Amino acid sequence: MSNYYQWLKYLVTTVSILVLACGISAPPQEKKLTEVEDLYDQGQYQDAMSVARFNLNKNSADLAAKTTVWKVQLISGTKSIDYTQQFFFQAKEMVTEAGPGVVPYFGRTIAKDPYNTVRLFSVYCLSLFDDSLSTGFLKQVFAPDYTLGEKASNVSLDFLKAEAAGFLAERKVKDMFDGIAALAANPDPEIKVKAATALGVLGDPRGIPVLEQMAKDVKGKPDIGWLAELADSSISRIKRAQ
Repeated sequence: MSNYYQWLKYLVTTVSILVLACGISAPPQEKKLTEVEDLYDQGQYQDAMSVARFNLNKNSADLAAKTTVWKVQLISGTKSIDYTQQFFFQAKEMVTEAGPGVVPYFGRTIAKDPYNTVRLFSVYCLSLFDDSLSTGFLKQVFAPDYTLGEKASNVSLDFLKAEAAGFLAERKVKDMFDGIAALAANPDPEIKVKAATALGVLGDPRGIPVLEQMAKDVKGKPDIGWLAELADSSISRIKRAQ
């Protein structure tokens, strides 16, 4: 029996050495939130801003602090789509300069932030980084159990999806076809525009009957009849891509 335990000890020691030599590590545990993120999650926005600015004075590359500053600045505005889009336009260059390290922060925001304007801002920011991680986060808004945050704004779930759809279509993420196609039936003309455009950019032939139905539904109707031309244009684009 003692020989067995000696052999087992030898085996464990040998495996441990091999693991270290090959650089294999244990699976990473879930990332612990920083102080500034925790303050933001608790709704202590001014405290979060103060800590974020303090941290940035010590380290200008602190991504948790940077993203927190942007979020607090955003929720201090009118909490509308227009304000969010204007804010993103102003912050776009800074987000790009911050680099892809910000992607996980915005991805978490899309899933959990109570402010839907912040979620929308995060969708725009993620569109700046064309990688599998940002794409995965953008796809979250199409998950069956995805719901908006509780803070009031004029950001609807379908609008958020429509914005994400455009970026996913540019990346040719065809497994999002069903979610994008469903937006074509939305009664809001702006969402119909985004859906039709996304289907054309996506280039999936399954979009043709969806677009044909859209054209049929809107043709001849006051104010939205012009959408039929857009649908026809997207159909032509899909056919050219085949």
